[in-house]
Amino acid sequence: MHRTLALALLLGSALAQNLVSLAPPGAVAGFYLADLRGSPYLQGFAADWKASGMEALLGRELRQQVGQAVDLLGLAAGGLVAAAYPDGFFVLGRPSPGALEALRKEARGLQSLGGWQVGGDKEVQIGLSRELFFVASPKYAQLFLQNRRGLGAPARGDLVFWGSLPQGLAQDLGLPPRTSSALRALGRFTYSLQLSPGGYTEEARLELNPTLDPTLARLLLPKERPYDPTGLPQGYSVTTGVFDLAQFATYLKGLLSELNIPLELDLKGFSPRYALVSVKGPPPAPDGRGEGLLGHTLVYWEVKDPALAEANLLALMRALAAFSTPEGQGGFRTLGSVGGFKAVELGLAGVFYYRLEPDRLVLATSKSALEATANPPWGRDPGFRRFRVRMPANAIGFTYTDQGALMREQAALLAGLLPQAIGQTEGFERRLGQALAGFLERVAQRFGPGLSYTVVEGHRRVSRGFYEMRW
Repeated sequence: MHRTLALALLLGSALAQNLVSLAPPGAVAGFYLADLRGSPYLQGFAADWKASGMEALLGRELRQQVGQAVDLLGLAAGGLVAAAYPDGFFVLGRPSPGALEALRKEARGLQSLGGWQVGGDKEVQIGLSRELFFVASPKYAQLFLQNRRGLGAPARGDLVFWGSLPQGLAQDLGLPPRTSSALRALGRFTYSLQLSPGGYTEEARLELNPTLDPTLARLLLPKERPYDPTGLPQGYSVTTGVFDLAQFATYLKGLLSELNIPLELDLKGFSPRYALVSVKGPPPAPDGRGEGLLGHTLVYWEVKDPALAEANLLALMRALAAFSTPEGQGGFRTLGSVGGFKAVELGLAGVFYYRLEPDRLVLATSKSALEATANPPWGRDPGFRRFRVRMPANAIGFTYTDQGALMREQAALLAGLLPQAIGQTEGFERRLGQALAGFLERVAQRFGPGLSYTVVEGHRRVSRGFYEMRW
């Protein structure tokens, strides 16, 4: 059974690669979705979509709007590739028979050309064959029809995205030297996702050119190892990483000075290692006030000098308070101590709580986050312990997430907020909101925990992750 599933997945990925190879070369960015028509992993989502009422509701509404049945996902049923070029675009898909037939009915004035029915105008060309369709700017439609093809994707998977900045972008924008070097130092970014029997894996790669901007390379390709979060309180997720705030502040001021933008930012009191814990908490009030406007997070950041780090933090807080406070409605206020933490009000951003320890700063972005400091440590969480061993020794950061718990809370919040947003109407919008909330509640039950980690491989920053799913 597992061998059959593996063969089906490999076939779907191969078909997607074949679609990619049909596109003209020279793209600066691209996206492809594999042929997932035979994938057993999406059957549960399809059942949830139908059981929630979303399929019937949207199908009925669209049928009333366009006068015929509409296959919402049919255009990409057998795979899809989209490519962006410096001077155009190209999209090629293998739709379902129903979606292809709908395209034929809507198309007007098509002419036969090399086995395709082609039409359009000076901006967009459309083409239909027995199994495929394309939508493209005229130049790349012409290249395709002339068999000038051969685009290659830098990764494989069921879903892949890649992109890089055009080589002449910095010059076209007229950027000053340091800013131009920073932009040109950023190479290709690639993301891929692969479905598997127990869940899904993902990988993201960012290529850098250190010779063009050594400081940026040091910031994004650090050599230090991350903070150990085993003793930190549990929540929905925990993230550790390495980022040199002191160096970043100096670097950012230098870039902005070239653009004549003054910036007062001093973060010399902080060390590079940090950890973030996301915890449960209430949503912001409908008027945008109350706690949780910036989420419910515990921030742990190692410090070089506690007194200097506190001065740096308060300067940042004053800037945030000024930014988030309407004129005449107050701003930065100290509110005393709460449970060993200093409380500070930052305008509409709410109340933050912080504590300086000999080697680290602890910051809570809400009262719920402050209360979470009493939670049991991550070292007692079975899921965390099970996934923690997968992190390689050379990782510069990692994130453990209980996706199911987080999504269940978000679905519940959505179910509560939608009636307030939509009102008491009994129309399509209200039924759609109820169906969407039901769909998300069902889907949330399928997500389990997962881990992602980041490593440095040469001049590349690479993140890999695995997340459990109940397909």
